[in-house]
Amino acid sequence: MTASPLYVLLEGPDDERFFSRIVRPLFAERGYEMRIWKYACEKRQLTINLIHAVRKGGHAYIFVRDLDRTPYARLRVQETLDRFGHAMDAEMVVIVVPEIEGWYLAGVSEGAAARLGVCVPSWRTDRITKEVFRSLIPQGISRIEFMQAILEEYDVALARKKNRSFRFFMDWFVDGDRLTAGGEKSPDFSSCRGIG
Repeated sequence: MTASPLYVLLEGPDDERFFSRIVRPLFAERGYEMRIWKYACEKRQLTINLIHAVRKGGHAYIFVRDLDRTPYARLRVQETLDRFGHAMDAEMVVIVVPEIEGWYLAGVSEGAAARLGVCVPSWRTDRITKEVFRSLIPQGISRIEFMQAILEEYDVALARKKNRSFRFFMDWFVDGDRLTAGGEKSPDFSSCRGIG
């Protein structure tokens, strides 16, 4: 059986690192071939064109965005729809609360934390910002090395317990039936760059 394409639109390299290592295998088990588009690195119109092409081809997609400093996820979804010309469906927008760093830390077990030489919160990571994440990085290791080390021992089940937006994403998109497989052939993306 041929895998159905699933287009995942992400902000940047930290999101790509997480989704490639943790999420891609989970979607592969469900018969999807994940294709990444980093919209923050592209012109807005190219992203709009991509979404239109994906929808026209009947393929599944997910648009992922950090909550950042927006007070409510619904407001962030609406901002996203407004920014991209209502090219997508609101239910296909995933808001990471508050930032992807919270998803990283959610999957760090006590044993992994000890091996990493870091004290990570044993409670929920729904309030972890980039600044808090940076403060936890041990001396002598780069941010990227730290993120990669976390992903090597990532505990998905633990992450579901410690971060509500990650649990929502897993329940609705990975385990649930939110995604629908589309057409038989991929749409023409000759005018789009950056799909990985």
